[in-house]
Amino acid sequence: MTIMDFLKLLIVGTVVCGILDLLTARATKKSISSLTHFTVRAPIDFAFLGTIGMAFGIGIFLFAKHENRSIPLLVMLILTIGLIVPSALLMIAPIKYVWDVIVENDDITIIKGFIYRRHWKFSSIQYAKAGRGGLKVYVDSRKRKAFFVDTMCPASQNFIERMEKENKPIIYPQEDKTN
Repeated sequence: MTIMDFLKLLIVGTVVCGILDLLTARATKKSISSLTHFTVRAPIDFAFLGTIGMAFGIGIFLFAKHENRSIPLLVMLILTIGLIVPSALLMIAPIKYVWDVIVENDDITIIKGFIYRRHWKFSSIQYAKAGRGGLKVYVDSRKRKAFFVDTMCPASQNFIERMEKENKPIIYPQEDKTN
């Protein structure tokens, strides 16, 4: 596969993911005020960050092509693993069923990568630990965390309010009081 083929693939992938993200943003309901039915999904801002990273990667390849320079295989591998793959993952994150926490009454469905689905009951939640970036939720009969709710997501506040409404404890990290 030549650099031009790789570049064409990147451009097509960027355009397709961008269109899918815009369609997702338009189809997403603007009101997420219900505490019984809501979906926690990655914000559309992730897609914009991914688009910026992808445009930067495409720009590097276009510059190399314009200057008639070949990119060494090691540099191309580093760019692919360090920039292009994370940018592509950020671009597809807001699409429905890529990473969702769906709450419908007492049922919680966790969907990861279109395929992996786990079902929990809201009533079976023991507690949640607040950490850097989100809540680690623990359920009955399980010592490890059951799932993670990212607090950057738009409907994550609904999840926190629902936990408080049902008197489920949220353990916040202790602040250092050495001042």
